[in-house]
Amino acid sequence: LISHNSVTGNPNMRSSDRGNGIHLTSAQSAIVEHNEIIYTRDGLYIINSQNSKLLNNKMTDLRFGVHYMYSYNNEVSNNIAEDVDVGYALMSSKYLTINSNRASRCEDYGLLLNFVNYSTFTSNMIDQVNATTGTDTMGDEGKALFVYNSTNNKIIGNQFSNSQLGIHLTAGSEGNELYRNNFINNEIQVKYVSSREQEWSFEQQGNYWSNYIGWDLDQNGIGDTSFEPNDGVDKLIWKYPEAKVLMDSPAVLLLRWVQRSFPVLKSPGVKDSYPVFHPIGAQVQ
Repeated sequence: LISHNSVTGNPNMRSSDRGNGIHLTSAQSAIVEHNEIIYTRDGLYIINSQNSKLLNNKMTDLRFGVHYMYSYNNEVSNNIAEDVDVGYALMSSKYLTINSNRASRCEDYGLLLNFVNYSTFTSNMIDQVNATTGTDTMGDEGKALFVYNSTNNKIIGNQFSNSQLGIHLTAGSEGNELYRNNFINNEIQVKYVSSREQEWSFEQQGNYWSNYIGWDLDQNGIGDTSFEPNDGVDKLIWKYPEAKVLMDSPAVLLLRWVQRSFPVLKSPGVKDSYPVFHPIGAQVQ
């Protein structure tokens, strides 16, 4: 049990040169709770550790808030990461339960999944992931959720908001269930790089998209037309980032509508057949 500690690093050193706040190696059934960590490299670094719980910790001004490597059957709940490069960096791990965590004011990623499989992500709130430098280069934007070569995960009831990129899905990340999430006020909602279409709804429950311009004539709370965020306009902006200034212009909105209404040649992408018409649950303002 590691509980109610305060760990402070050296703010005059580069974050990558500091030590970790709390570091578990080959630890079994540990509980790490109610700790406050500031100015270290990674707040909580967990490697080759199983059946552990990280609960109600607060991490500020770090490289990674939580960093997982080669760990299974762990729970991460009710933690806060603020003013960090990456909120939660989860790598080469399985059977994780990630619930009700918050990350805000991140530089690179809010929630990063790299070779993470068979894990569940619920009720997490990722807000304001915005790179302050290098955003004119494709791929350098801040990503609320980045999914790399990760499969068979459940991503349900989360919120990704006010970021340069809502979710970036790439490198064979297929077989994931993704529904009842809020995607709010992200400059680009989805960047999807793969060869197959993915359906992001389950039992007629999709996600909320703040830039959905459909309608709900029967007032059942579900949009009457599907939402496909991964269209030709997005791909054009990935190739020419300077075109981002036109994202909300009437011309771009009209072009998106034309693409949906008259699909002549459509490349594989994300489709939400049942977009939710109003935000689900509480919002980050």
